[in-house]
Amino acid sequence: MVRAQAREHPDVHVLESGNVAFFYRPKKGIAHPKGPDDLERVYFILFPDDQSRHQNRLLNVAHGVFPRIAPGVALPAERDWAFVEDVNHDPRVVVDALEKNVSAPPGPCGQRVRPWARIAGEGRYALARHGDHTHLVYYLHQPSQAGPVQRELEILPEASYVVAVKQPFAPSEINLKEKPAYPENLIKKFDGHGWIPIDPTSYLDYQWTQILLIGAETDVEKELGIRLNSGQENQADKEALRLLRSESTEAANKWHVEILEPMLKGAWE
Repeated sequence: MVRAQAREHPDVHVLESGNVAFFYRPKKGIAHPKGPDDLERVYFILFPDDQSRHQNRLLNVAHGVFPRIAPGVALPAERDWAFVEDVNHDPRVVVDALEKNVSAPPGPCGQRVRPWARIAGEGRYALARHGDHTHLVYYLHQPSQAGPVQRELEILPEASYVVAVKQPFAPSEINLKEKPAYPENLIKKFDGHGWIPIDPTSYLDYQWTQILLIGAETDVEKELGIRLNSGQENQADKEALRLLRSESTEAANKWHVEILEPMLKGAWE
């Protein structure tokens, strides 16, 4: 359930809702990471409820840890960049994008070219307009209790980030080989600005879109009046989790890796 306009927050408008899943990938040659320093990348996938209007999106977080949130304090560590690495209407294709080019050819001595990506949590998200800016908020469903993975990656039980989308030619810390192919109506909304609110949220349906995340609050309902049922699963999320469970069998049997363990128990794997 989304309280799109709680009585005490009349200026908050929910633009989009869905399921979110968080992932990490260890560095090459590290089969079992022990902390963020052992990671190559962290990601999150958005599975929108409205699959007819939006694609499923894989987002790559630039610096390997989600931005910290220290309410009332402005710190450089509270912001980070991310970009849309892949999009598809089929959620299974987006999950498979995490494993592109890692199955073949095999590495030396039968090693995998890149380690399996692990799922570190899942729940519900919403994108909301709040006055002159937009927020990405989420409530975590799994794990039921945060473990070392969630604490060290700054994946909180619930969180709110101010989020903005970058004009394709504006400078940023991420240098990408491509630029998003926005239609004219989305390009016009920048109107000379380097960063604007993600409204409409269809900016995220284009590969190479860059966004800025700024940590805001850890009490979403108090801040914005939005309460999400973290255990609700849309069809796209169900299909993605079904695929991950299937892949977990191969990962465990062939590579001795438990790709679901971080989500289920909060433990590094």
